Amino acid sequence: MRLLLLFCFMLSGFVFSQKIQLKKDKILYNEKEVAIIKSPYRDHYEFYNLNNQKAFDLDLKGVALAGKEFLYYLDMKSADGKTTQIPYEVLITSFKPDRIIAHQLAVKYNLFNEKGLNTAEIEQFFNVQRENLGDKYLQAKANSIAGENDRQSSLSNIRSLYNPRIGSKGEILINNGNYPAKIIGYSTAFNCGFGSGNPCLEVSDLDGIKVARMYESKQGIKTYLVKTLDNHEFTFVATRPYAPSDYAFVNELIANLFIEGYTLEHQAYYKNQELQHAKVKDAVDRSINLYDVLGYVVEKSGKKTEGLITIWFEKLDTERTGQKLPADGADLFGQRVSLKTSLPGGGARTKTYNADSGIHFCVPYNGGEDCYYGLDVKGELMKKLQNYGGLHGNNSYFYRLVAKENKIMLLQDPVELQKYVVKTDIQQKGQMLDNRSSEKLSLKLADYLKDCKTLSETLKKESLDLKNEENLIHIISEYSTCKK
Repeated sequence: MRLLLLFCFMLSGFVFSQKIQLKKDKILYNEKEVAIIKSPYRDHYEFYNLNNQKAFDLDLKGVALAGKEFLYYLDMKSADGKTTQIPYEVLITSFKPDRIIAHQLAVKYNLFNEKGLNTAEIEQFFNVQRENLGDKYLQAKANSIAGENDRQSSLSNIRSLYNPRIGSKGEILINNGNYPAKIIGYSTAFNCGFGSGNPCLEVSDLDGIKVARMYESKQGIKTYLVKTLDNHEFTFVATRPYAPSDYAFVNELIANLFIEGYTLEHQAYYKNQELQHAKVKDAVDRSINLYDVLGYVVEKSGKKTEGLITIWFEKLDTERTGQKLPADGADLFGQRVSLKTSLPGGGARTKTYNADSGIHFCVPYNGGEDCYYGLDVKGELMKKLQNYGGLHGNNSYFYRLVAKENKIMLLQDPVELQKYVVKTDIQQKGQMLDNRSSEKLSLKLADYLKDCKTLSETLKKESLDLKNEENLIHIISEYSTCKK
């Protein structure tokens, strides 16, 4: 067991200060003798105080799983006969199990310190109810053996049914119970060299997608690590060491890929399509776009038509980036709405309206309705430049109605909620209240509402927060009652 433990000692990622040392049978804590440790036979350790009174003893035990993995634990017994078990943990780099154990018991469990054995902590330690690690690890061993037996049986079945192998040009062939053989992908072999970190084999499917890469593993000369396109990793033990010229080796790799669920051909493409469809559905569910929602359109003439409303206010953010509008090119979102109506003889007709056509449309929302008006606005210089750069001169969009008074409306951008629009009947365009400071916006709004002198002067003199919706509602209410 001591030889097997040497591999475990080097794996620890924990670095503690070197407080615990062993000198013959003495345990030193910061170079001070604090206890005695004896090992009358292999993997058995007894702990005494400096007066040679036994405090407890323990046995280092291990259970071998399928393959080369071991689970170790400490089976401990106090001087008065109480027993318990704890995992064996390598918390320092050392080749001496007794020093590793002493360090663990001192640092993690405080069973002794610079004053010697900690009697109170030892008593409390043995009074704690812990799981039986011996039984637990034996069950893990049984499960691992059963799992390995199932895996070997599956490998045998795959080899019998499909006979995976490689052709002269790297083609991965299977019989699949039929003749002639069927190509399911391609392999590329490399001279990887142990410890180089380079792949030894690459496996691609019929669409050219690299499904898997195989690497040398540190676990053994015939053990190989496989990394797949979906960031899955697994190891397998081959019956022979890898060589680039050994075509038969691919048989083992492909058989293990089959067990892990990678069957090549067009599987990755279809999975990517399935994932993309799921991302689109998720993006649709999260978006504020309207898809075939029952509502109505009111044209400039006053004509009202009911039907199914569809409008894209924002992009579908399939990758959850948070970006809802295009950063480059023209912004066409929120500019067109379509209305689908049923025809008397069956079928349907769809009509599209632009935001600059003077229409508004309404859809049900929370027991009432939301209405959207198509407007061009003053302001929004950056968006207009963006549209002109994309050779698009239409700057009218649909905005959600927040409040409406006599001859004046307050509207909100449905995507960029911090943006509001004030629109009066005597102005062709609305006034955008965007990301500029309230001081600058106050002057713009004062000029826009200059036909109401009292309100215009108030906006010039008072520092109103024009980012506050209640203030904006109060402003349009005051304008509606203004004596011009």
